Amino acid sequence: MTSEPRVIDCQEAARRLHELIDGELTPEVEGAVQRHLEDCAPCMAVYEFEEAFLRFVKLKAKGQTAPGDLKKRILGSLGLTSNSDNA
Repeated sequence: MTSEPRVIDCQEAARRLHELIDGELTPEVEGAVQRHLEDCAPCMAVYEFEEAFLRFVKLKAKGQTAPGDLKKRILGSLGLTSNSDNA
């Protein structure tokens, strides 16, 4: 007995694009998103833009690091502390 493949709409496809790009979807959901993209030119255009944009950001950021106190400031603004602060 085979079940019908999962079908998703544009809204769900849009919510799942970053998970798809990052390889974080289950095989079932990944297949559903891929099928939707194959059948929906507007969603495919958004996917292609997002993927190209993320590649560009990674390329431009290669070898660069954030200022040393950035993690401490972010954690502090969230009311958290890093383990190194407790040492």
